[in-house]
Amino acid sequence: MNSLTIRGFAIGILTATSILAVVYVIQEKNATSLKISDADLHAYAEDHQYVLIKKKEYEDSLKPAFEKQETKSKTSEVSISIKAGMSSLDIAHTLVNNHIIDSTDEFENLVAQKNASTKFQVGTYTLTSNMSLEQIVNTLTK
Repeated sequence: MNSLTIRGFAIGILTATSILAVVYVIQEKNATSLKISDADLHAYAEDHQYVLIKKKEYEDSLKPAFEKQETKSKTSEVSISIKAGMSSLDIAHTLVNNHIIDSTDEFENLVAQKNASTKFQVGTYTLTSNMSLEQIVNTLTK
């Protein structure tokens, strides 16, 4: 390659870059001036079977679900029997089946955290559905 070929190649790259920069700037100006009206938005949503709601309505629709999780409407009382040889997972399944806890994973994590897997006492315990996991583990390991 000689210097004339390299110079021509450099001018070509510079020209192409300049053209792309001009196109980019023109498109940015057009994109920022584009406004979508509420009517267009509603028409698009209708065509694509979307439902549009305001943020406040969305947040209000979520509140009852959280409130149901936080407070149970009625407290149930259940007798649970812990037998010799039951693992913490067996106990967790018994608690889930009797609707005392919602998840075996949370119970297992707390038992592991408290290092209580070998501390469960054989016997019959009365537990309620509004007890915390901490209270349940403490009751079963007394």
